[in-house]
Amino acid sequence: MVNSPNPVPILVLMGTAGCGKTSVAEQIQQLLRCEYIEGDALHPQANVDKMSKGEPLNDDDRWPWLRVIRDTLEEKAKALYPKDPTKSERAIVLTCSSLRKVYRDIMREVSTEYASITFVYLKGSKELLQERIGARKNHFMGAKMLESQLNTLEVPDEAQEQVIVADIRKDPATLAKWIVDEAHQRKIVSFYV
Repeated sequence: MVNSPNPVPILVLMGTAGCGKTSVAEQIQQLLRCEYIEGDALHPQANVDKMSKGEPLNDDDRWPWLRVIRDTLEEKAKALYPKDPTKSERAIVLTCSSLRKVYRDIMREVSTEYASITFVYLKGSKELLQERIGARKNHFMGAKMLESQLNTLEVPDEAQEQVIVADIRKDPATLAKWIVDEAHQRKIVSFYV
């Protein structure tokens, strides 16, 4: 094993429902052969039940969930930290809407000794997001909740947060490759695929 001073790169794919977080994350996982965490899978059942009824979550619902995500990232990063930093497998991709800066700040509480978090904002027009949500089957997020998410969204400021802004009009495979290329160019990841 290589004891590396380089923190594990974590890419958090963020944005509203319909932006393609899961589809793009799955493509990034295939490119990097890395750990993939679906943030929605960490929701307590009470949150899933609430969203299934079309009720938006409030902050009291979100805080415990966000702390579980933070703790999961810390645990996974610590496990990957000793591995060779030139290997793409030594990375994590996470999907989480991360709509407000305060939510992103909780995830940034992961020790910078072990991890370097970059948010990837999957940006698209309201019309495109509505179209995608309308085409979904068997998903707890209904189209009517998009308005609530758009009202909650605090677009990350590239001057204040480490963020990559990605245009969702590209297909998931092309977008994933672009994100990985951009992360490499910015030296967020030290490997190239």
